[in-house]
Amino acid sequence: MDEWLKAGVIENGKRTELEQGVPQGSVISPIIFNCVMNGIETEILTTGAFPIRYADDIFVFGKTKQELEKAKEIIENFLKPRGLEINEEKTKFVPIEIGVDVLGFNIREYSDVTRTKNPSMKTKKGILLVKPSKRSIENFRSKISEVLEKRKKSTAYTVIMELNLIIRGWSNYFKSSSGWTKAKNKLGF
Repeated sequence: MDEWLKAGVIENGKRTELEQGVPQGSVISPIIFNCVMNGIETEILTTGAFPIRYADDIFVFGKTKQELEKAKEIIENFLKPRGLEINEEKTKFVPIEIGVDVLGFNIREYSDVTRTKNPSMKTKKGILLVKPSKRSIENFRSKISEVLEKRKKSTAYTVIMELNLIIRGWSNYFKSSSGWTKAKNKLGF
């Protein structure tokens, strides 16, 4: 893998050395990231924390500060021999009860009273929900308002057709999330 990072770039027949790895946002960046990070999940899971990788981002969720610190140490030790270090913008260490917004979804663990009272569920006190983020809901509402404002003088058919496209697209994107029904009811469709 080190060879990929040191290979340089050939453009118009001329080779240019790269001094600092792959440019951020390049097409190859997520592929190289995932090749380099392959196997790290198993090590992170030993801390009690759990990672989620997407493209060239990694989110590490944990219940305690110690779990997150240990996971960070494991990643740093994993990257060091490869001549790499953690990119603070692309790597997030998140307490699971606070959660994080990713790709329009909010991933968070909520406390669940029924689980705390059930003795057979001693280790699990909450429930993990993946639902549309507040920002996604606000953006959706803004888009609907924008169409209604822009199409004031249009026929009902035109307005309905345009709104249907927006609603259908948004619905299809979020319908697999656990908070979908609640968000749908809140938005009134």
